[in-house]
Amino acid sequence: MRSIPRLARRPLTWAVTAVAVLLAALPAAAAGQTPPPAPLGTPVLGASFLGPSQIAAWYAATGIRSRSPTGVARIARLFVDEGLSQGVRGDLAFAQAMLETGYLRFGGQVLPADHNFGGIGACDSCARGLRFPDPETGIRAHIQHLWAYASPTADPAALARPLADVRFGRVQPPGKTPLWEMMGGGNWATGPDYARKVLTIWTAMLTWNGVAPPLPVPVPGAAPQGPLLVRTSAAGAANLAGWRLRRENLAGGVARLGAPASRTRGGGGCLARWPAVGAAILVRAGGDPCASDGAVVRWARVSSPIWRTQRGLAPGDALERLRDLYPKARLRAGRWWLVTGRRAGAPAPRLRAEVRAGRVRALWVDVG
Repeated sequence: MRSIPRLARRPLTWAVTAVAVLLAALPAAAAGQTPPPAPLGTPVLGASFLGPSQIAAWYAATGIRSRSPTGVARIARLFVDEGLSQGVRGDLAFAQAMLETGYLRFGGQVLPADHNFGGIGACDSCARGLRFPDPETGIRAHIQHLWAYASPTADPAALARPLADVRFGRVQPPGKTPLWEMMGGGNWATGPDYARKVLTIWTAMLTWNGVAPPLPVPVPGAAPQGPLLVRTSAAGAANLAGWRLRRENLAGGVARLGAPASRTRGGGGCLARWPAVGAAILVRAGGDPCASDGAVVRWARVSSPIWRTQRGLAPGDALERLRDLYPKARLRAGRWWLVTGRRAGAPAPRLRAEVRAGRVRALWVDVG
C-alpha cells in the first residue's frame, strides 16, 4: 500500500483499540468460566461523523492532486449518501478509499477510469481489479461490500438499492467483520496492519475537522445481557440500560447498545432500531437526524422481555401484574400511564405501557 501523506501521519489524539484474537471458548457451564465480553472497536455500520463538505475540505488540505475523473466533492457526497442508505459509515469508507487508491492517485491494478474506489477484485495474484461504469455504481458496490462484511443479516434481497457488488455473495459468513479493527489478515485485504492504516486516515479526517473520535463500542448486533433496566422519574429523568436519554444523544445509545441495525426517516425525525434487544428510538436533529450520532432522543419504545422497569414490569407481563405494580396507573389515549409528570402545567407521560390482549407489549419512555 502507498505511504500515508504528512497530514494523515501526524500524531493521533486517541489510540485505536486493537481487537484481541477471539479464542474459541468452552461453554460456561463446562469450563466453569463466564463467557468473554464482546470485543470493543469501531463499527463498520452506523452514520457518517463527517458531511461531504467536511470530507472534501480535508482532502483539499492534504495538497494531493486527484487523478480521478470524478470531482472529490462528488465522491464524498456519494460515499455519505450511499453509506446512509445502507447503514454503513460513509466517511470511514472514504478513508478506506484513500488507502486503496493512494489518495485518488491510483496506479497498480486499479485505474482512475475503473471507478473502483475500494480495490474490489484486486488481489496479490490478480492482473486487474473490477471496473465499474460510473462512480455511483463503484461507490455503491464498495458500500454494499462493506455491509456484507459487517452485517450478519446481509442478503441481496435486503439491499436498500439495486445490487452493484458482484462479489457480494463471496463474503462468507455475512457479518464476519463488524468492527474495522477486524479488517485485514484476509478480511478485505491480506495485510495485518490494514485496519490501523484505514483508522489512522479516518482519525486525521475527524481531527482536522475538529470532531472528537468516538470511544470504542461493543460488536454491533451483540445483544447486551439482561435484564436491562428502564428508569424514569416524574421530573423527566429517563435512563435505558445506563443511557441517559435527556443528557446524552444517540452516541450514548451506540456506546451501550452498539450501532443500531437500521435508521429510517419518519415521525419528524429518525427511527433507530436495535432488534436484538427490541428497542426503537426516535431522534431528532437540526440537520439530517439519520446522518449523525449527535441527534437527540425524543422517545423510546422497548418490546423485549429483557427490559424491566424499576418496579419489575416487563414486556410480556399480564395486565394484572401491571396494575399490582402500578396501582395508580391510568388508561389514557390507549396506553397505560405508569409514571406521570407535568409539562406546561398539564399532565405529561414519562413512562407508559402498551397493552394488547391483556398483556404488556411494549414500554414507552417519553423524553419530551
